[in-house]
Amino acid sequence: MKEIGLIFSIIMLNSFIIFAQAPSELFDRTKMEYTGDKAVQAKKLLRKVEIWGNITEKEAQLDTNFIKILLADLSFTKKQLRGYLQKNQISEVDLGGSLDSSISFVIHEGQKIFARYFVIHDVSSPTYKDKFPNNINDSTWNRNNPDTWREKVAHIYLTRTGKTKTVTNFSEPWRATKFESKILGTVSKGLFLHIEMVQPRMYPPGNEGNAPVAPVPGFTDLQYQKLALLYVCSSLRKGEWLVPAFHANIDESIKDAHDDPQNFEINKFTNQIINLVKDLREN
Repeated sequence: MKEIGLIFSIIMLNSFIIFAQAPSELFDRTKMEYTGDKAVQAKKLLRKVEIWGNITEKEAQLDTNFIKILLADLSFTKKQLRGYLQKNQISEVDLGGSLDSSISFVIHEGQKIFARYFVIHDVSSPTYKDKFPNNINDSTWNRNNPDTWREKVAHIYLTRTGKTKTVTNFSEPWRATKFESKILGTVSKGLFLHIEMVQPRMYPPGNEGNAPVAPVPGFTDLQYQKLALLYVCSSLRKGEWLVPAFHANIDESIKDAHDDPQNFEINKFTNQIINLVKDLREN
């Protein structure tokens, strides 16, 4: 009985050690992906990011209906998606490029591997000393003008009014995390798509260069709605669902890792995806 108990304890300890590993330690370089199926990966990569980038959640609590979508084939066509965009007067150019183009890819051991991950960031700027302007969710706030975001650090900027700015087409390989640039290197360029959501920050604690406090709510409904559309469009261009992820989870345990996105409400995002997929099926 003691031996059985000891074996069980060792198994439980090993399970904890494996589970406690950061995503960067669970990346399979032979397959160029994280371990587990898409649901396992999403639960690992969408854990809540707390202030200062702390991550204490064991796994993200994801809607079972979203999990079903993630593990299934795409259930809508390009024609249906294009019809939705035309109906809502949304340009494909503002969504990472034409739906007729493939997304970025890497070449690994002679095989073309298209992007697998849809990484959600926040810009963490501008920073304010003690309070946010009252109009950060309105078109009158200058940072909600998509043309103010020009720096090529990601694929898309998404303002708080739901406007987007494509600075890098989804077909163009790009890197925007320390895991890609410092750990994997150039072999990863093209495996991740990057979305920067506009979100100002405030201090104290911290300082102008490291302001940790985000607005509450962290993002607007219009941002979640457009983010879901970006996710759907990029997945359509691949032909299967990408795995969504948070920047902080990608870089967890890496020196000088970032703390974004802050105050992200995962259910608002997945609900928008669920509703959008339903609308597309019926379109």
